[in-house]
Order: sequence, then C-alpha cells, then structure tokens
Amino acid sequence: MKNQPLLELYQRHESAIYDITSRCAEEMEGPFLIAPNENYWNSATKVAFVGQETHGWSSKRDISAQMTEYSSFNLGETYYPSPFWNVIRKLEAALTGTAYSSAWLNLNRYDEGGLSPSWANQQILAELDFLLLEELKLITPDVVIFLTGPNYDGRLTALLNPTYLPIQSFPERQLCKVQSPLMAGTMLRTYHPNYLRRSGLEESVIEAIHDTVAGRQQPTA
Repeated sequence: MKNQPLLELYQRHESAIYDITSRCAEEMEGPFLIAPNENYWNSATKVAFVGQETHGWSSKRDISAQMTEYSSFNLGETYYPSPFWNVIRKLEAALTGTAYSSAWLNLNRYDEGGLSPSWANQQILAELDFLLLEELKLITPDVVIFLTGPNYDGRLTALLNPTYLPIQSFPERQLCKVQSPLMAGTMLRTYHPNYLRRSGLEESVIEAIHDTVAGRQQPTA
C-alpha cells in the first residue's frame, strides 16, 4: 500500500494534529490528510500541488476516515469547476498529459468554518507545517507547484530554507522557482488560481510553468 507511510506519519503525530484546534477560538474544519491515487503513483511525471487550505472539509477524529475523505474527493472530480480545479486540470494536462493524476496538499491543515483561517489561527496552524515537508518527502514528486502566493512565503522559507529565483520576465511575486536543500525535483511558486484568473495571468503562467518544467526556460539570476 503506497499510502501506508503517510498513514503511519499521521498516526505518529495524531495528538498534535487533533489537539491543535483546541487553541483556536473559531470552529476549524479538518484535518486535511492526503492519500494520493494510483494515477499519481503510476504517473511518469509525478506532480504535486500545494494550496492554502480547504473550503469545507470533514472533521472526523479518525485518521483513516480523513484519508478516505481525500480519496473520495479524488482531486475535485465531481466538484464544481472552480478556478482552483480548472487551473489544476490545465496544469495536469500540460505536465502529465492526463487528468486526476496529481497529488493535492495544503499549507493549512484546517480551514476556519469553510474559509481561510484568521491570521492568529494561521500562526497556530503553522506549527504543523513540518507535516507538509514530511508528506512531500514520502510522495517524492518530480514537480511541486505551490499555489500559495507570496503572502505565505514566510512559512515556506521557515519550512524549506529556499532560494527564490525569478522566471522569464515575471516578477518574483507572480512566479518563481523554489530551490531548497531539503527537496529534490523542480519546485515553483505562483499565485492562487483565483488570483491568476482575476489578474489575467492564468494562461501565461501555465505556459511558463510548462516551459520551465520541460527545461525550455531557466530561472534568471
């Protein structure tokens, strides 16, 4: 079972994962625990997307049930075509040639009543960021795309000790390559898909990501 190491990771840290919500004044939904599908594990190019948080999620206090929730959702297969999932479908097509073949992770382990956590709660949830690095190490993606935007760079910096390298003519805030001594493979960071669409950057960023992963573009010094 390819996801067994993930189950064991969550079991080792079960108390920390669940007890952290007792320090949040608001109602938190989660935890978000991943279980990538066979399409991901069998993909010639394994691509992982890291978002910000869910917008509504099961709150069962059961690790296996939460991983099953992830599997059943299956990368938004029956979800409405939101900008987030629409952009992921386009990036999957560009990078793997298939759909529903990626892994989906989030920086925040919980959402707050179906919305983004408050700043105060984000500071609390950041204590679980080490799990994201462990998840990435266990699923060994060839490509990681952080759809977190620049506002979360502080947490990525604390987690990965990265260097951010601009790509093409994009300002670093819009799109950059992320190099970390803790992770192999190609990593990039761009805006959340909602903002990519609103700002008119969606198509140009997808093209630049494709070209960078294909080796057609190199980060600028």
